[in-house]
Amino acid sequence: MKKPSINLMVVFIIFGIFAAGSIAYISVLGENQQINRIIVAYFDTLKDGMYLEACESFSSNFQNGQLSSNERRMNFNFLLELSLLTHYNLIESSDYKVELKRSNVWVPYMSSDVVHVSVLLKRKDARRLFYARSNEQGKDPIDNLIVVVREKRTWKIKELAVADSSLAGIYNDLRQNFDLNKYVQMTSDGFRFNSAEINFKTSSPTDKRLLNFSLYKIQKLLNVPRKKTQGFPLSH
Repeated sequence: MKKPSINLMVVFIIFGIFAAGSIAYISVLGENQQINRIIVAYFDTLKDGMYLEACESFSSNFQNGQLSSNERRMNFNFLLELSLLTHYNLIESSDYKVELKRSNVWVPYMSSDVVHVSVLLKRKDARRLFYARSNEQGKDPIDNLIVVVREKRTWKIKELAVADSSLAGIYNDLRQNFDLNKYVQMTSDGFRFNSAEINFKTSSPTDKRLLNFSLYKIQKLLNVPRKKTQGFPLSH
């Protein structure tokens, strides 16, 4: 039996290297796409009004650090989304799309397990395309707003770097001046309804979001399952 020629062996070796390289490339590409998926899932959960469940995308250190209680986690997520919607003139929109840009490509053993991601929110309603263009003109992505980390073979949000971003002014203003307890205030044993008039016809989009958020917090305390369609409509 004739032995394979040297040229044929070289072809096999090159093919093997190419196949291994392709598999590695696809694997790395999939890992980098997973970063996008975890962030999009986070925003999808916010859009559904499930502000505590959205924390499932956070790393353990993030949740156990500055967000050490459920109320802090809910308040943070609500204020973050409200700040982003205000920044991008989407406060009246019940839906939006998220565009992401990673600062670098993650490569195992060659790069850090931390990736910074820039975020841009856009109107999703095609029927209001002209209005969206006019309002979003000049709005750039918020650079490196989200920091993700690889934790237990998956990606988690390690930090939302609001303080060093172009979102800081809006977020700090809302955090200091926006009354999250306008309708309902959490107590050590439950909650207390505050004296606040609710007028469905004159309520602003921000008030409607706050009312939905207040109802959500009550539901979490009462362990009532949350449905995606539940809450006060943002638009008619």
